[in-house]
Amino acid sequence: MSFSYNDHEESFTNLPVYLHNIQLTNPHSYTYIKNNVLDRFELCFVAIRCVINTFLGCMLPVIFIGSVRIRDEYLNSMFVAVAMDGNNNTTPIAFGIGVANNVNSCTWFLMRLKDAIGEGREVAFITNMDDTISSFVGQVFPEAYHGYSSKSVFIYCRLRIGQSTNLDYLFFRACKAYTTQDFEKSFSKLSHVAREALANIGKTKWARSYFPNIRWNVLNINIPEFLLVLSVTQRNVPIITLIDAIVQYLQQTFAERSVVGGMLNTIFTPYAEMVVHRRMQKSLRWKATKIPPEILLGIACGHAIAAARYTKNTELTDMVQIYYLADVFRTTYQTRNVNVVPPASEWEIPEPLMVVLILM
Repeated sequence: MSFSYNDHEESFTNLPVYLHNIQLTNPHSYTYIKNNVLDRFELCFVAIRCVINTFLGCMLPVIFIGSVRIRDEYLNSMFVAVAMDGNNNTTPIAFGIGVANNVNSCTWFLMRLKDAIGEGREVAFITNMDDTISSFVGQVFPEAYHGYSSKSVFIYCRLRIGQSTNLDYLFFRACKAYTTQDFEKSFSKLSHVAREALANIGKTKWARSYFPNIRWNVLNINIPEFLLVLSVTQRNVPIITLIDAIVQYLQQTFAERSVVGGMLNTIFTPYAEMVVHRRMQKSLRWKATKIPPEILLGIACGHAIAAARYTKNTELTDMVQIYYLADVFRTTYQTRNVNVVPPASEWEIPEPLMVVLILM
């Protein structure tokens, strides 16, 4: 078939064909289109199967969900679900592109994400406080934990009480707390106004974001840089061109990380090696004390390292989640690959063909 990547109307018309061919080149991927009653486009969803599998098996069980505005004549919003691997790299595991950022579009995107990651998964969600989609995470994933990113909470506090050196210090000290007791200690030292500001968004909801089970504070991430670049540099481009650019980005990302993984000759990923080394240096003169079990999760903290050195009963690898092991990182990207869609002349046309019209 012939197809122009530069024509908006033609791009919407051929969107079902393009998404069908994504599924052919990346079997069992998730692609959906939402139209209104007049068959005019509202929103689409894409999640490549191998990227979802990588998240479910080899990444931290935490998803950052956010949205970004697209400056386009026909498209307005992009939604994205982002995960983090053991080398501190962010990876978009699913994305949606639509004409509005409202209740229906946010809920629909989250429902399709739920289809992709499956029911019963122990996954937590992090959003920015001022993002529209944050209001609907709890409705679609009622059993999952939902917290706010520390950056957005910090900005909220700054707006409420103004700039304060004491606030900055105590806030980020609380973010790095390993136990609930450490958190409460830092929280209690905040000013009354600061505690009230945090109470307005739910002290418990915010506090749990930094509890040690998964070290939530490592997820101080915003929408990936590539989405911001797309939304700024690729203005007013047809929807297929935009999706194709993201798929190519994912393919390039997996290829580059496969090369990095092949060069690793350490036990942990470079990021984990750096963190563990820093904590080992800090723990040289620390005394071993009773360590709460949750501290042994994530990347071993200085307290756990000191205890292991003192008791000689625990190996460092036993205190680090598998996501941070170099073997897991290497296997993740060397056994999986994202395939780009072939040229339009090679596309297979599905039957029946869904009708998608441009929103006027």
